[in-house]
Amino acid sequence: MVNTRILEQRLGWRSAGPDQEPTPPARPISHAPMLQGRLEPGDRGSTRAGPRRLAVEDAWGALPRLDHSLSDLATRAGLVPPFDRHTGPGDAFDQLRTQLTRVLKSNDWRRIGVTSPARGAGRSFVAAGLAASMARLDTLRVLLIDADLEDPGLAELIDTPAPGALEDVLTGARDPLDHLLRIGDNLAIALNGVPIDYGAELLQSPDAILALRAMMDALAPDVTVLDMPPLLQDQAAQALLAQLDAVLLISDGTSSTAADIMECERLLDGQVPLLGVALNKSEDSDTRRRARRRF
Repeated sequence: MVNTRILEQRLGWRSAGPDQEPTPPARPISHAPMLQGRLEPGDRGSTRAGPRRLAVEDAWGALPRLDHSLSDLATRAGLVPPFDRHTGPGDAFDQLRTQLTRVLKSNDWRRIGVTSPARGAGRSFVAAGLAASMARLDTLRVLLIDADLEDPGLAELIDTPAPGALEDVLTGARDPLDHLLRIGDNLAIALNGVPIDYGAELLQSPDAILALRAMMDALAPDVTVLDMPPLLQDQAAQALLAQLDAVLLISDGTSSTAADIMECERLLDGQVPLLGVALNKSEDSDTRRRARRRF
């Protein structure tokens, strides 16, 4: 389960009492990123209105719609706890959503990377839970991308076969809109069914950068959540940083160390803002070993 207290501290939020909702800091985040492929504010205003509104609506309407509901995402496979409304993880993700959406809006950030120091911290779980929580808001459209090319896990997590290899989209061999799926009205997902061994090289290629840009331009999502590889174990994670507005770091309460977090902060410094550190598995009291995939 996600502990948002760490994130609140990193973002500078304060609560007058334990039962009161924390309030955002008065000072703005001063880091102004200069990112490769960054969408300018003038390019983004057509999600709900403007000359591209009908094209965006048609693009969303044309996506194949799955039978899943937003609450099914983490329950169908039984690999992780459910995060629908009125569950412990669901309430935590809704609180995380509230904190992040305010920060994203105030800084005009729309592309969030979810990463961790090492594998097994729960990146895919947090990315899917956060995307589902955001998509429950009628005012937000969300795009969730499995960007862990060498060890994709989102398709297994939500028990949905991927419609092919994401590599085909990133190399320009397949139209991005032919690969995307839709859950409900507000959530689009880009899954990957074929691991590749050269994720870092592919993500730095011009074709991949243009493909990601084309995917986001076509759907004009209010928020794009990328399930990234672990920052300290996969060079592809660093290759993605130039395409992001901000990063959320997931710490494994059972194995991540302070040195791991500091090294991640060092790698991110000067490249992309760090939204904060969310502590996962901090309240998991079940010590039994299970034969399950470590997301």
